[in-house]
Amino acid sequence: MKHNEYTKGTNEKYSENIDNKHMFQQTLSADGWQRVISETYFDLKVQVKKPNQFIGRIQQATLNQVGISGYIADSVHYQRSGQRSLQDCDSILLTFPLNGSVCFQQQKRELICHPGQFFIQLSHQPYQFYHSHAVTLQVLKVPIAKLVTHQRLIEQCFAQPITTEKGSGRLLNHQISHTLNLATNFELSILESQLLEQQLLDLVVHTLHRPILSLADSQVSTIKAAHLQRIENFIHMHLANPKISPKLVSQACHISVRYIHLLFQDLPYTFAEWIKIIRLTVANKILMKGNYSSVADVGYQVGFTDQSYFSRIYKQQFGYPPKDTPSNYSKSH
Repeated sequence: MKHNEYTKGTNEKYSENIDNKHMFQQTLSADGWQRVISETYFDLKVQVKKPNQFIGRIQQATLNQVGISGYIADSVHYQRSGQRSLQDCDSILLTFPLNGSVCFQQQKRELICHPGQFFIQLSHQPYQFYHSHAVTLQVLKVPIAKLVTHQRLIEQCFAQPITTEKGSGRLLNHQISHTLNLATNFELSILESQLLEQQLLDLVVHTLHRPILSLADSQVSTIKAAHLQRIENFIHMHLANPKISPKLVSQACHISVRYIHLLFQDLPYTFAEWIKIIRLTVANKILMKGNYSSVADVGYQVGFTDQSYFSRIYKQQFGYPPKDTPSNYSKSH
């Protein structure tokens, strides 16, 4: 585990958003900001409005392969022209504004991300990222190889605001701050770094598997969000039913099939894909707890009648077959 410190003084109120106010101790010029940003994230073109008055700080640590950083800076504009090195092509960034908002554009998607949200940046595609006022951010840099079984989901969810105000998104946000504090204040062992990294990756995966309500909070009306919540509650109550369909849900929730499809129109999943993800996520939780009689029984509990199909898509989703789910694996060795 390694960490670096690059800082320049700024208002104390920004530091309060990072758990450890004393993590930033060195100074950095505007010219140095370009170098540090490229070293910490990607090769980016950096522009600042007032180079002689620029105020910025960054704290970076690397666990095993995942990078975490705290960032405080005045107005700045970043531009990435696309993949320039083999190293860059392997990572994504998850950016969490803690104070102030940022703007992001990539592949015709545009967003303004506020505190209480985060978004994903793809390294191999050009983008623009800027903020017109001082902001505090924390950023997770994840090698795509660590999430290779979820690459399709990442490509669906990039440049979309995902909430950190509830559930796994909130836990992920706090865990990044906590881990950054540990990594910059203690000399972590290899095992400690690996454990902390795995905790972050597990939270990332869980958060990305639950974007429906997160995106609903940000992008659709309160009425639509309520309908999505009602649909999800029904799905969880009847998960063992392999014949869940839009028609069945429409009858139970008293909404039309057409309206159900409209609810999913602007979301990263189709209705059928969403049901499959819920089934697999619940199966994963059951298998991790170890309280089951057989893998086949778990499949039936979540609505899979074809066990070979269940095993195949489970491995595609999590990177290992059901029988080798981590807690189950550790118990048998």
